[in-house]
Amino acid sequence: MRSAEERWLIALFLLPVVAFMVFLLWVPFIQGIWMSLHNWPFMGQPTWKGLGNYAAFIRADYFWVSIQATLIYSLSTVFQLALALIAALALHQNFIRFKPLWRGLMLISYAMPPVVVGAIWLFMLDPGLGMISHYLTAWGITEFPIYFFAENNWAKWTITLIAGWTFWPFMFLIILSSLQSIPASHYELAETYGANLWQRFRVVTLPHIKTAILVVIILRLAFNLAKIEQPFTLTGGGPGYETSVLSILMYRFAFMSGDFGMAFTVGIFLVVMTALLILPFAYWFQRRQS
Repeated sequence: MRSAEERWLIALFLLPVVAFMVFLLWVPFIQGIWMSLHNWPFMGQPTWKGLGNYAAFIRADYFWVSIQATLIYSLSTVFQLALALIAALALHQNFIRFKPLWRGLMLISYAMPPVVVGAIWLFMLDPGLGMISHYLTAWGITEFPIYFFAENNWAKWTITLIAGWTFWPFMFLIILSSLQSIPASHYELAETYGANLWQRFRVVTLPHIKTAILVVIILRLAFNLAKIEQPFTLTGGGPGYETSVLSILMYRFAFMSGDFGMAFTVGIFLVVMTALLILPFAYWFQRRQS
């Protein structure tokens, strides 16, 4: 049983964290819900609208288009995880030489600002000047240049793959750190019992890095859904609303239409979607810790 002095000391140390959560997270969130219930123009007085913004957003033609674009964009997490896992496992092998050099090369895309990365890919995928379209037509893979950012289906999957290429080193670093914490004696024991490469991965490697994989999935899902720089740089949310993920839709309403009430309505939908995507992984993570 803790003494009264210890309980007060613990409460004193927790006070800054609680204050941060309340004033910098919960107060803005509650205010955002309040603003979503109003017609809140950039200029002028807000007027009460109740659930009108939510009803208008759900009935809009672009609602399901934006939800689909957001879900597809969140799939870049899978692409990032695949690249990160392959690269981390490869670089963890003892026979690989110049490991610091390879680690540095793998971090280049993550070190560059997302806007710069978007500009580079815009040039590379340009149907007239881009090297990718040039070689696709020169090698006979496609008869005509592909408009990667102007065709509906191409645009959604292109920005998803570019996002995966840009941010996968974040996952790579965490998974590689987790791999390096595995004692070499575990692998030696597995080899003594005649375990092959796949068996060593399944019995030794995977159990040790499961927690790290769960953590990076949760973090990258949250970051991907909140990101706006790259999709906005590549397509601006177009063509039409085809690549208008919810974060871009918020920007459109707030800073292009000046409708802050609808912008916060979209923001609430984004929070709900983020929670629905992350909660299963968070629950699984909690189960592993208990």
